[in-house]
Amino acid sequence: MIAAGTAFAACTGGTVYAHYKHTRGWERTDTAVFALPPMEVSGTYSTAVGLRINADYPFADICIIVDQQALPGGTTRSDTLNCRLIDSRNRALGNGLNNFQYEFHVGDRRLRKGDSLRVAVRHYMKRETLPGIEDIGVKVTRR
Repeated sequence: MIAAGTAFAACTGGTVYAHYKHTRGWERTDTAVFALPPMEVSGTYSTAVGLRINADYPFADICIIVDQQALPGGTTRSDTLNCRLIDSRNRALGNGLNNFQYEFHVGDRRLRKGDSLRVAVRHYMKRETLPGIEDIGVKVTRR
């Protein structure tokens, strides 16, 4: 089950939303849903998915599906990301020593003032439960 977690540690200028949700093993049926508040200004916004992974994660990559729904218009965008976590020399590509943090760019989209965004993240791996996934996050920045 996915529970509420902490915000992204490094917020930079332009970040309008950054939040992680904690998980103890990511079930295929678990979807991490993030509801962003309405945008204060119109513009182009960039979405990224963050993962925090420990040594129990058994694979070199992960496939995730990110659905973004802009409200009130209801336009939905779905992206499938194939994310490399470990290089050919078996070294983690993320930041950290024992636990590794990754951030993967999903894409940019134009939002109007007052639009909000609902972002849903789920994995698309053959294994039902993914051990070692500690946190799943979303960061949205104004470009």
